[in-house]
Amino acid sequence: MSAAQRALQAVEEAWRVLTDPAARESYDQDIGFLRPGEGLASPSRGPLGPDVSLGEGWSSADEEALEPYSDRPSRVVVPDVRGLFYQACMGVAGRIGLHLAAIRLTPHPMPAEGLVVGQTPAPGKRVHRDSTLTVQLWHPPKPDSQQPAWTADDG
Repeated sequence: MSAAQRALQAVEEAWRVLTDPAARESYDQDIGFLRPGEGLASPSRGPLGPDVSLGEGWSSADEEALEPYSDRPSRVVVPDVRGLFYQACMGVAGRIGLHLAAIRLTPHPMPAEGLVVGQTPAPGKRVHRDSTLTVQLWHPPKPDSQQPAWTADDG
């Protein structure tokens, strides 16, 4: 199976999970991304919606601390943003008061949103609000102009 076929399979499976609310919730719980009773505020209290979780180490007290007019703590727990696309990562980081710095891992990427594949500091670490969260982004590379995008063996 070619790399393009494997990538297409992965995208199709991701789309299937994302478009089925029950499958998405099950997947999020299986990988530890969403835990019952944890995560961000409900949609009526925030822009990110109920399916976004900040990961391990968050409690209802942390959630209350994120209210718009509360006395926010000076230290925050770094969320696990690996596996999120860059825009979603920006929303999570901004919501808790972290600055975001991106490192692009693909030298000549296609114009597609990057996927977060690594981060510093590590998830679960307590850092000062206004610290920088550095994320490593992977983008699909542009096809090499010297080689055809597909061959007869791929077909």
